[in-house]
Amino acid sequence: MRNQKIRALIVAGATLAAVAASAQVAPTTAPTTRPGAARPAVTRPSVVAVPGALGPLTRPPVPGGPGGIDWKGAVGGLRQSSGGNSPIGRGLDQAAIDKTRLPILLPNDADLMGGARIYSFGDYYSITANLSGARVSLTGTAETMSLPATSKLNLPNIGPEQLVIQRTVDGQLASFVRYGVLYTAELRCDTPSDTRCRTETYVRSLVAKSTVVVMGKAARQAAGLGA
Repeated sequence: MRNQKIRALIVAGATLAAVAASAQVAPTTAPTTRPGAARPAVTRPSVVAVPGALGPLTRPPVPGGPGGIDWKGAVGGLRQSSGGNSPIGRGLDQAAIDKTRLPILLPNDADLMGGARIYSFGDYYSITANLSGARVSLTGTAETMSLPATSKLNLPNIGPEQLVIQRTVDGQLASFVRYGVLYTAELRCDTPSDTRCRTETYVRSLVAKSTVVVMGKAARQAAGLGA
């Protein structure tokens, strides 16, 4: 049972990273649109096709996953984060934070989070931030995706909090579980030779300093804290 849950979380993490990548913002330029044209929107797929013969994997309609969110633990993390008064993430869109129905986890890095953007779908969020020559995406979801019982998936080494780090085409992807929520941190570099993306050091540091918990109205209500 535990292996099945881990398998589902790993697939979900890879999927969320793909969605987050589509929300990346270029460091110095913004998308151009014709006058009167609608701005491009960040979309979330409800059905995800995984390469191979597994077929489409659907997301459960209700957040929480097996066992649900550990709201008690999340509230403890919130209190350790100055009761939600931490300056980290103050520049994020408050409306997006308020609609997110799970604890948002941020790295304690004011420089990185200073120009970050958040996109929320209620039970899933994606945060993007820019570095010189690289981009960071952070995601969180309380949903998992089920795999066929007969499918085979080679699991990488799994660390504390079910931490898994994977090398991607242009960077590093870390996924881990905290408070019953699947979080991912992905680093993507402009050049393949960038040391930050060739080794796990930077993405591991992102995970290590992801200690700031933020809750908006929806999450506070779910945690029993009121609005």
